[in-house]
Amino acid sequence: MIKRLVTLEVATSDLADAASIYEKNFGFSVTRAADGKSASVKVGGAEIRLVAPPAIDSSSEGMIGLWLEAEDVDQVIADFRAAGLNAGAIRIESGRRILTIDPKLANQVPLFIFDRKA
Repeated sequence: MIKRLVTLEVATSDLADAASIYEKNFGFSVTRAADGKSASVKVGGAEIRLVAPPAIDSSSEGMIGLWLEAEDVDQVIADFRAAGLNAGAIRIESGRRILTIDPKLANQVPLFIFDRKA
């Protein structure tokens, strides 16, 4: 059903400090976006994306999104329905079909499951 973890988004009120923590504490190489609103860390085949205000609510800190790639979003929806759960609607963005899962179904984590079928 799910192929891989793609991106974990983390909100931070101080992007420079958060990037420094990932570099100093974990030895990661942090790539800062040109617009200064985000930075990313590659971990294996996944990415930790650090996001700062104004892209996020400045009072929020911590995980704000978990992005998973699936073979087929329609199958994910079918599996949710078979389990008696409402998976939500699909939107198309940047050539991806994205299913937004209600955070109540994912331990209060904003969860996005996508495939690359347009």
